[in-house]
Amino acid sequence: MGRLRKNTTYEQKLFSDKKYYIENPFDNLGNWNKDVFKNNNSIEIEIGCGKGKFIVEKANLNPNINYVAIDKFPTILYKVLTKINKSENKLDNIKIISIDANEIENIFNENEISKIYLNFSDPWPKKHHEKNRLTNNKFLKQYFKILNPNGIIEFKTDNESLYKYTLEVLRDNNYNILYECDDIYNDWENNANNIQTEYEIKWKNKKVKIKKIVFSLSK
Repeated sequence: MGRLRKNTTYEQKLFSDKKYYIENPFDNLGNWNKDVFKNNNSIEIEIGCGKGKFIVEKANLNPNINYVAIDKFPTILYKVLTKINKSENKLDNIKIISIDANEIENIFNENEISKIYLNFSDPWPKKHHEKNRLTNNKFLKQYFKILNPNGIIEFKTDNESLYKYTLEVLRDNNYNILYECDDIYNDWENNANNIQTEYEIKWKNKKVKIKKIVFSLSK
């Protein structure tokens, strides 16, 4: 996925925000519900949120769910902040953090998250870059440490190789595949509530099939 070039002006505007941006999530936050959101609602996170269309729309539609937008690039997270500030609703149920996915289990407590979204992650197509793919088993183990026992992961991609790779990893490691589809726009009965990302719109308009997998830890 293409990324915005580093923009120090954008980053400083993001860093100066005190309502939505959490400057140092490694500070002892304790419990996200108690210490951050001040409620007991479920928490859902998007790892690699890009410009934020998906997660901001989620937050608008579901005021009783808490959301955390995660990306390692602060410049692109400024775009998320602008969407939040332009939202038609006052959003008290979303926060922004800038971390690498490798650090995810150091940010959230065990069993703290209800759902994780992986939307159009970088496919890292070369074999020697497999360690960077967000659906390799090392990452999946981290995700399931922070997910509650009923937690699920939703994965979408335009990339055929990453889709097949992810299914292989899930099957080889006995994860519970709840749904798989290599063309969600040809299965609208199960995807009527689909929220598009900016990237998804781009590739759908180019007639690229959008693929989806929903899975949990065990059967």
